[in-house]
Amino acid sequence: MSRGDDPTGVLTWAAREARALHAPLVVAHAGNDERADAVLAEAGALARRAVPAGHVRTVRGEGRPLTVLAAAADQAGIVVVGTAAGAGSGTQLVGTIAVRLATEGRSAAVVARPPVRTGTAQQGPFPGHVVVGVDGSPASRAALEYAFAHAAGHRRPLVAVFVTTGSAADYWIDDSLLDTSVTDDPAANALVDEEVSAFADRFRVRATSAVHRGRPLAVLARLSRGADLLVVGVNGRPAGARSRLGSTARGVLLDPPTTVAAVRA
Repeated sequence: MSRGDDPTGVLTWAAREARALHAPLVVAHAGNDERADAVLAEAGALARRAVPAGHVRTVRGEGRPLTVLAAAADQAGIVVVGTAAGAGSGTQLVGTIAVRLATEGRSAAVVARPPVRTGTAQQGPFPGHVVVGVDGSPASRAALEYAFAHAAGHRRPLVAVFVTTGSAADYWIDDSLLDTSVTDDPAANALVDEEVSAFADRFRVRATSAVHRGRPLAVLARLSRGADLLVVGVNGRPAGARSRLGSTARGVLLDPPTTVAAVRA
């Protein structure tokens, strides 16, 4: 599929993930207008170009998009939604749906975005990487596992980011190149290295540990521009949706700097 065929990137991303996981792909559409069947048929045809025959199923539901997607995703491992770059209020609507799916559903929720072109001013320091936020929580570990598996399945390098207010400078270490910049926050370094090492032995992935100073939402947004994927963890404790999600995960879903996956603990 080309970007012209799939301007939102959602079918392209979902089809690529289905191939990597050897999993079936369900294409869902909410709507009861006269174009609903045509839209769904076209989307299904696009998906079948990239996914083996017999592994694509289409579902049309009447009602609100959230209701239709939640029903379709009830037995799924991942639910993917998307909107075109620069879509304005459309992006907010998709982000709102993703927030609800991330907090109320059983699946990882993904907001797919069209890729940033190489060499543009919008690109951050880790183009093509899987970027994952790390803070030592159970949700963070779930995000790390998902990020490592995705990076291994798609042969992507990974960077695990811990955001601190205590360090005066950024720090990173590339486990493959042994490229290091020194920091004055050894506790943060130890935490992120320990979290990463738990998965590094299981997955053959080039991994980078990074400690950056600032607000988590701003730092992750800046670092993940041009990345292949940004992964954040979502707490699963029984509470209100806002408290379970957290401001960082909510922020990147509502205004995604790249394709974002929110993973439940």
